[in-house]
Amino acid sequence: MTRRLRILHVDPERHWGGGEAQVLGLTRYLDRAGHLSHVATPLHGALAQRLQHDNLPVRPLSIRNHLDGLAGWRLRRLVRRERYDLVHFHTARAHALSPWLHALPARRLVTRRMDYPIKVGWLSRFLYGRQVDMVIAISSGVAAALEAVHISDKAIRIIPSGVDTKQFLPTASQRMAIRRQYGLSADTTVILMAGALTKRKSPHTLIEAAAQLRSRCQQGRYAKQTGQTLSPHYLICGDGPLWQELEARVHTLGLASVFHFAGFCRDVSAYLAAADIFVHTPVWEGLGVAVIEALAAGLPVVASRVGGIPELITDEETGLLIPVQDSSALCNALIQCLRHPDWAKTLGARGQAKVRTHFDIETTVRANEALYYELLAARCERQRGSP
Repeated sequence: MTRRLRILHVDPERHWGGGEAQVLGLTRYLDRAGHLSHVATPLHGALAQRLQHDNLPVRPLSIRNHLDGLAGWRLRRLVRRERYDLVHFHTARAHALSPWLHALPARRLVTRRMDYPIKVGWLSRFLYGRQVDMVIAISSGVAAALEAVHISDKAIRIIPSGVDTKQFLPTASQRMAIRRQYGLSADTTVILMAGALTKRKSPHTLIEAAAQLRSRCQQGRYAKQTGQTLSPHYLICGDGPLWQELEARVHTLGLASVFHFAGFCRDVSAYLAAADIFVHTPVWEGLGVAVIEALAAGLPVVASRVGGIPELITDEETGLLIPVQDSSALCNALIQCLRHPDWAKTLGARGQAKVRTHFDIETTVRANEALYYELLAARCERQRGSP
């Protein structure tokens, strides 16, 4: 019989994001598999609320910053009391507490989700090279960023993020419910963007592309040739510091009638069901859970050629890739999809087949579970070899 594991996940984020979705999916699976899997997270955060909704164990832990000694002391006390086999850090702030677990028997690992450059220096070598037993990179792009600061490839394991692909199969009732909410007819083309409204996600790129698309259509260069309109509406799911700035830009450009800011969308699957095209334009992206979700829903996706996104999308085969923050390229890609809707649907169907095979949450969590057993087996081997 396979050994039952005792695992503590550490994620101090209060708001919901792709990383928190991964922690929730992983915890659900480990619980069903019979493991003891706890999550240390702020008690009133979004992740804790969803875990509690599923009757999954939460261990309250707030981490103010990378130097939060009180949080480190509390984490060490928790790990010693509960005698966890493994501690899995899921953010940089969580990972910074790994030295507090020095000399405890629990194996330590961290998932790195971002592909932006890591500062070269003793601290990165210390945290990644000496204070964890393995680093999980969610894409080859993230692995390359780790290797650039001289983290050994033997200490890196690539395990892509995944989603419950069955959860994102669109239904007609979802589609019409969201469209009625925003006064959109059944034949209106809807372009969706979902994600935090921050500079890293570059939502301005879609707004500028929409302005160019309207201008080119008004010039008569792309007259309507089929029943598919070239005057789409845009749904923006997400909250963040740029919201007011984006709304002001939309008004300045005269696009307020076709842009709809939905705020944080708890049920993203319903908004994906309501959409015809999905756009994702980040400056940095480890892999892109939002893209995986859109592909799982069968949508044609236009996304930045950055980070791990090319591992999800093969250009003009399972989606369309554009240069970072290139609104003209985005405009051209949208025109392609609008003028050739059957071709766009084919892209979406191919992308859907790919993520079902390679980026389902079951694939991700089984790979994590296998790594846990591998790390524990390596510890046992070392203990047997000790004098």
